[in-house]
Amino acid sequence: MSIIDLGKQSLIYGAGHVLARLITFLLLPLYTHTFTQDEYGALSLAYAFMGFALILYRYGMDTAMMKYSVQKEGSERKKYITLIIVTQFITSLLFTFIIYFTRLSTAEYVLGTYQPDWISYLAIILFFDALWNLPLLILRSEEKAIPYIFLSLLNVILTMALNIMFVIYWEQGIEGVFRANIIASAFIFLVSLPIVIKRVVFDFFEKDIFFKVIQFALPFLPAGIFTMVMELSDRYLLEFFLSTAEVGLYSAGKKMGMLGLTIVMGFNMGWTPYFLKQGEDENARNQFSKITTFFLGFMGFVTLVVSLWISNIMRIPIGAGTLIGSEFWDCEPVVKIILFGYFFFGTYVIQLPGVYIKEITKWVPIFRICGALSLIIFCVILIPKIGFIGAAYSVLLAFILMSFAIYMRTHNIYEIPYNWRGILYPIVFLIFIQVYEFDFLSKVILSIGYPVCWYFIAADKDEKDGFKRLTEWW
Repeated sequence: MSIIDLGKQSLIYGAGHVLARLITFLLLPLYTHTFTQDEYGALSLAYAFMGFALILYRYGMDTAMMKYSVQKEGSERKKYITLIIVTQFITSLLFTFIIYFTRLSTAEYVLGTYQPDWISYLAIILFFDALWNLPLLILRSEEKAIPYIFLSLLNVILTMALNIMFVIYWEQGIEGVFRANIIASAFIFLVSLPIVIKRVVFDFFEKDIFFKVIQFALPFLPAGIFTMVMELSDRYLLEFFLSTAEVGLYSAGKKMGMLGLTIVMGFNMGWTPYFLKQGEDENARNQFSKITTFFLGFMGFVTLVVSLWISNIMRIPIGAGTLIGSEFWDCEPVVKIILFGYFFFGTYVIQLPGVYIKEITKWVPIFRICGALSLIIFCVILIPKIGFIGAAYSVLLAFILMSFAIYMRTHNIYEIPYNWRGILYPIVFLIFIQVYEFDFLSKVILSIGYPVCWYFIAADKDEKDGFKRLTEWW
């Protein structure tokens, strides 16, 4: 697989991931114009809970599905797929019952308000979301891009349409959001069932396969938990130190900043299979270095442009209002900081080849623990001092430390000849825009000047040649 192939894979399957995440951005204008900061804060805590719960629902089985559906063939492949799907169905049902029957005692802690009926809705959504993700993984492993993109797009359109119907036209408030999500998730689950049915056989159960799958999957659970701690603890700590309204304001900014996370995860969908296949090639490390320069250069450009123009983006006129409700405009600084944080998450992801190729995956939970603990510590220190901006800076600092931790562990055992000029170039720009405010002309100059200067200053000769080949393919 060449760098161009990596670009194609990241573009195709990254597009599916972007479509799935697109719901977050498309619904933000709807929610910021419909709900108060308190209401949106409660909704954000509900989504935060779902993100954490999905890690427990999957407990690494999604990773196992991807691994074994790629590596196994024929009847052997069907055995693994069947076992994973059946196991996931049983455990998802069990987790859903647990959440439902404990809703009376957990509602206030989870949502910041006593709404046990909302917990019931969340339990149903989690059940369907955990299951319909598996057919998409199967499609991805078989490189069936069209049905993969179709299901992702269908989920976006259906979720958006149902939210408008329940929230705007039927005025059902936050309960309308949950009902819309239940219907959308259940429908996608039913539509994707034929993908599963064609690839399963129910007349066997092999204990050896079961324990092999569980042994592979479970180590990913703690890494996933600490990942979600990083994604979610800032909001719960804000609710603890400040108020649900502050959570709502902060969450609006973080949602827009999560464009950075969407790009990183979309890239990673092509990156992981690429470096696993290329890792033992004698020229692999030089290739990884080039990709690092390209990816961080692009990531820096997106972060720079969105950060510079976020004030204008939020105020784009839509009818009688604006893209983002005026009540949430104060979240603008959060967007810039969170985007910068996800840039450093990109520097973490780009260093993963050394972890997988040298088979030190047991360190992945340690890196995540480093990020999660530092996030919590920084939040406890900064939130009481500078409010919700402190939570955003905590995210940034946590990702910097996590990226530094993986570098310290891997650079001696799997050294990659990085172009440090290409790595530092976007970082310098992004620090610069965090510190200063710019007028319209300066924003235009920076937006145009970044990619031009990147080509002439940051990229070395080989990278310039590679960039020319990429542009010719495009």
